Amino acid sequence: MAHLICQTTSGQNRVHSHASSLQQFAGNLQQGINTALNILADTLAKRSQRRALMRLSDSQLADIGLSRSDAEAEYRKSYPI
Repeated sequence: MAHLICQTTSGQNRVHSHASSLQQFAGNLQQGINTALNILADTLAKRSQRRALMRLSDSQLADIGLSRSDAEAEYRKSYPI
């Protein structure tokens, strides 16, 4: 295994392994991928909920305090132009 020797500000030599750097990179990469997948899942869930809102009848929308134009405005947020 390759090692890297670095000198600290106090003048001491420190040995770093490439394996620990690689593990840190892999951990950061995994965190980034998880974040991206969470954002994608949230976006898809919102789109699904907005489609369900559009399937409600006018009387069902009125029951929850929305008009058809409110529902359409919310639905358009899934497809910004």
